[in-house]
Amino acid sequence: MRSFWLGLLCLFSVSAWAQPAGITARAWTLIDSASGRELAAHQADLPLAPASLTQLMTAYVLFGDLAKNKIALGEALVVPEVAVQVDGARAFLKPGDQMSIETLIQAMLVHSAADATLTLVIGTDGSEPAFVTRMNREAKRLGMLRTRFMNATGLTEPGHESSARDLALLARALARDFPDRLGYFAQRELNVKGITYYNGNRLLWRDRTVDGLKVGRTVQAGYCMAASARRGEQRRIAVVLGGRTDAQRTQDALRLLNYGFENFDSVPLYRAGQSIKVVDLYRGARASVSLGLAEDLHLLTPRGAGPRVRAEVVTRKPLVAPVRKGQPIGTLRLTLDGDRLGEYPLVALHDVAVAGIFGRGWDSIRLFFGR
Repeated sequence: MRSFWLGLLCLFSVSAWAQPAGITARAWTLIDSASGRELAAHQADLPLAPASLTQLMTAYVLFGDLAKNKIALGEALVVPEVAVQVDGARAFLKPGDQMSIETLIQAMLVHSAADATLTLVIGTDGSEPAFVTRMNREAKRLGMLRTRFMNATGLTEPGHESSARDLALLARALARDFPDRLGYFAQRELNVKGITYYNGNRLLWRDRTVDGLKVGRTVQAGYCMAASARRGEQRRIAVVLGGRTDAQRTQDALRLLNYGFENFDSVPLYRAGQSIKVVDLYRGARASVSLGLAEDLHLLTPRGAGPRVRAEVVTRKPLVAPVRKGQPIGTLRLTLDGDRLGEYPLVALHDVAVAGIFGRGWDSIRLFFGR
């Protein structure tokens, strides 16, 4: 079962923390991957051209097709004429070439090859517009409110835009939904037809904890990057848009990632379905019911504060059967050093039917006398 994470930054909004210094890109954001919490941002909702970061969504849609067995990595696609006529980076494919879907995905993610990208989308959906429709559908489903895709490659086109916050949301969805595909984003080089292409993400060479995701550049978009790093059990994602140089976007992304790891801890508290407390139940076929969370709870705290978080369970009293699995019954209240962090609904983890007549009678007496 796919895990969904909740997040909370203890007491503090992003604005309450000193922003990382020296970031010069036009727009940027930094998030914790597990919780989705934004740790720092500047103009994160500004609609901008995303360049080849567009291909993160192209990959997301294709990974979904792979998961549903609609396509296979070893399946060969024929390179269409239109693919070799496209502008942008290329893998120098020729019309009629047969290339595996895996090689085409690698060429798209390592080299931003537009000819490989078009071969993929036309081969799977028959046309680029049909594939782009699916891209926009997925963007809407993921909550990418300031994104509109006009093509699958990221080439400049009126109305083709996204935002740093939306792209961070997409990068997080890739890590969450397709963890087995993340290796493609960390691939440093690729050989296609005797030519070796190197990944433009310089952080893959500078920091061994960086494992993706992608870079892009057009004249309109400037230098863009979505970077992901995993240190220990924690992952941070940084997106920078509108950088002036390759070196600048690389340095900006690294500064953001370092800031995220140096100032925050991502703490797993409870798994969905984990029993947090067992409470007494009246008039039920069972004398108690287990309470837990419907979703995983992952807490983001200032660095070193995790051990000081305290949890309290608050329930309605008396609790009387019947109880349905998933029924809200109580609240998990979290505090740090006495200050309230937040409250999360607790639900019944199993059904409890009404007891027989004798059990109901006995519990009625207990309730009457307040026992």
